[in-house]
Amino acid sequence: MKTVKEVKAHLKIKSARIQAFMGSELGKEVIKMLEDEFFNGPLFDSDPHVTAYNLGRRDAVMYLKELQNWSET
Repeated sequence: MKTVKEVKAHLKIKSARIQAFMGSELGKEVIKMLEDEFFNGPLFDSDPHVTAYNLGRRDAVMYLKELQNWSET
């Protein structure tokens, strides 16, 4: 099991990489494409499997956005 210090160090590296990529012009285009495709669409459906699928797609984009905005405080 990793220590809190190890988890924070790993998170810092991942966040720095995402921030560098998302700060580039290509990164901005990619996040816009991901948002349009997976984030901004409908979440809920009468079929709970479709709802779970939609929420999972949205969560993947949310994770990238959280890493992009993460800072060690």
